[in-house]
Amino acid sequence: MAHYQIENVSFQYPGCPDPTLQNISLMIEEGEFVLLCGSSGSGKTTLLRQLKQEIRPEGIRNGSILYRGLPLDQVDERSSIEEIGMVFQDPDNQIVMNTVWQELTFAMENLGYSTEQMQRRVGELAQFFGMEDWLQLPVHELSGGQKQLVNLASVMTLRPRVLLLDEPTAQLDPIAAKEFVQLLSRINEEFSITIVISEHRIEEIVPLSSKLVLLRKGQTAYCGSPDSVMKQIWSQGDSSFIPYLPSISQLYLEVGQSIGNRAIPVSVKEGRKWITANRDRLNANEGAEPVTRGNAEQQPEPLLTCKELYFTYAKHAPLVLKRLSLSIHRGEFFALFGGNGSGKSTLLEQIAGALAPQRGDILYAGKSLLKGSARDRSLKIGYVAQNPMLYFTRDTVREQLEDRLKRLGEHGSRARLNELVTSFEMEEIMDKHPFDISGGQQQKVALILVLLASPELLLLDEPTKGLDPMSKQKLAELLKMIRESGTTILMVSHDIEFAASHATRCGLLFDGAMVAVEETRSFLRNNYFYTTAIHRTVGDILPAAITVKDVWKQWEK
Repeated sequence: MAHYQIENVSFQYPGCPDPTLQNISLMIEEGEFVLLCGSSGSGKTTLLRQLKQEIRPEGIRNGSILYRGLPLDQVDERSSIEEIGMVFQDPDNQIVMNTVWQELTFAMENLGYSTEQMQRRVGELAQFFGMEDWLQLPVHELSGGQKQLVNLASVMTLRPRVLLLDEPTAQLDPIAAKEFVQLLSRINEEFSITIVISEHRIEEIVPLSSKLVLLRKGQTAYCGSPDSVMKQIWSQGDSSFIPYLPSISQLYLEVGQSIGNRAIPVSVKEGRKWITANRDRLNANEGAEPVTRGNAEQQPEPLLTCKELYFTYAKHAPLVLKRLSLSIHRGEFFALFGGNGSGKSTLLEQIAGALAPQRGDILYAGKSLLKGSARDRSLKIGYVAQNPMLYFTRDTVREQLEDRLKRLGEHGSRARLNELVTSFEMEEIMDKHPFDISGGQQQKVALILVLLASPELLLLDEPTKGLDPMSKQKLAELLKMIRESGTTILMVSHDIEFAASHATRCGLLFDGAMVAVEETRSFLRNNYFYTTAIHRTVGDILPAAITVKDVWKQWEK
């Protein structure tokens, strides 16, 4: 039986001149793993919310949605709550209780489950999810990855038939994201639970998907098996969707392989098998770059120096930073990696002045930032926090940007504002409320607000979170332009593929200190987990390769 029959569904938010969804028709069979992709604002989240009546947004809706043969709005409330589970992008927005145990039992208590039922279900799930040791922990002590697992487990306590997930790995580090996706795969395979997931981070998810749905401006651009969709995109030369393909698939298609009946490799395992069979076409000894390690002595005088920083959030709490030292050189693009809760955002907040270290010093151009004025620091250093909602205080995007320009006074430029709005393609959302636009669009607005001041040092906390591949390309072009104008960039990120193509140096933060700082290519070659899918695929044959372009250069034409 089909889980969902979506027929000619259109949806328009109140006050919006154009519909967000237009004539969407889609069949989702029981046990399918459906991946939704599309640019920010294409309607992915809106479509997901149409599939669960408790979270359907207000607006004008046309068409029909059947759930197991019954109109969705006729499904009784209890069945809808139990059978259709939802996991959102931000783990903190879904958690309502203080401890893990309370969170796992919250929904069951509200539905009147007996104590015996709750204990049985939590006991099973705690072992399946590997969270037996967390049950009595306060939720605020968990990492982002652990919180997202708790959210998923709390939904699973009701034994749903369907799981809807809206970019659930957006805030997770690479290792936590892989673990989360692998768990979804087990749930899908072992319980035949239907999964519909919206994601920009598709390298790990495409291999698991039975159906790929790509949206463009609220309409279905492509729908089918991942292999058939990728072949359609490539044969049509659709440049707007080619960046959505896994890097291994792009490599396969780039080197001119047949796109006939043979399946396109989508995983590292499939890619290695294909590469090994074609290794004679790789000039493995030609053009390989030597593996070099970053050498601070060869660099110019640092713009920013963190010296022996210590920090903890509470008197008797564990240290988040301890003896952390790091130098950022003028004009570089430094990418900082580390697990959820490792202290990356804490470090940025200290550099920006939102937090002060308990010990140590932060020097900017040789002078202590801790002794300077907050205004001077804000004009030199721009900080884009992970949560863009913190920047929104006005009713429209236009009013928010105008207000920022007014506050900057002589330091602001209307020409600069117009340039940024055009570069980020924001014209269509200027008169919308900042809370009514997509997460990726909110990220862009927050970045523009900071860039209006033309800072010398730009601190970015997960700037690619919520951005589709095309928006990432535009962001990369903008950051390149910013660097060329003299701005130095320090970026906290989980996006290894983005850093591989654009960062000049990378570092890994672990146990409160820097444990690896190297030139980007060297950093990624020397890592096992914090590296690209391409390097995992071809690293044995081409040790220097970390991107599709690297392998393409070595392929015998």
